[in-house]
Amino acid sequence: MRPTTTVTPSRVPKQTSRTEADSGGAAVASTGPRRTCVGCRTTRTSSELVRVARDAEGNLAIGRTLPGRGAWLCRDDLTRCSDHAIRKGGFARAFRTKVTADALEALRLQIEAFTR
Repeated sequence: MRPTTTVTPSRVPKQTSRTEADSGGAAVASTGPRRTCVGCRTTRTSSELVRVARDAEGNLAIGRTLPGRGAWLCRDDLTRCSDHAIRKGGFARAFRTKVTADALEALRLQIEAFTR
């Protein structure tokens, strides 16, 4: 019978993130989570974007803390990004379902009121 040997895994050094490596190992302040605008597809922090939520009935509403699946639009160019998302199907892609024309029209009215 052969004697059994136990193999202990060697310690793997901790991988540093690219930002830590670029800064010489110093801690780099995080900018927070990044989201993608469904209109222009740019990536920004959530403070630079407006969240559009879809509820179970298919209604769309603007609000950061609303329940339901969310999509994000650029705050500084809200009208242009929302129009582009409607034309190119960005909301349907983000919500993973078809969005009715009535829901999109109601969202347009909310965006007009939001930008005033």
